[in-house]
Amino acid sequence: MPMKFHAKLQAAPEASFHVLDPVKAARMNGATLFIPSPTEVRAAINRIPKGEMRTIPELRRELAQGAGADVTCPAKTIAYWKWMAFAAEEEGGELLPWWRVTKDGKPSHLLPGGVEEHQSRLAAER
Repeated sequence: MPMKFHAKLQAAPEASFHVLDPVKAARMNGATLFIPSPTEVRAAINRIPKGEMRTIPELRRELAQGAGADVTCPAKTIAYWKWMAFAAEEEGGELLPWWRVTKDGKPSHLLPGGVEEHQSRLAAER
């Protein structure tokens, strides 16, 4: 049976900071990498003012700056964003304005309710 979203979030590791080897640094465009915990991702999303939105790259830059790193792990940032959205919507988790984040500037079909729900929630705040 697949792990529920709350369980995935609780099992996630603590945030970590890494100095990258030259090959990874070139691939990631930075010498240091921040791997956030769900707590850091949640805090960054909660700081987005009502009626505004951020893309995942913008969110990653903010997280990296806060941690003193060059870049933030894209996979963990995206995974935690999605897990928290589904935990809130399907499992009664803590409210998170997940709709204020887009992967590439457009609403996502991979979040609760798909594109229509994402667009609806964004529009409701404007």
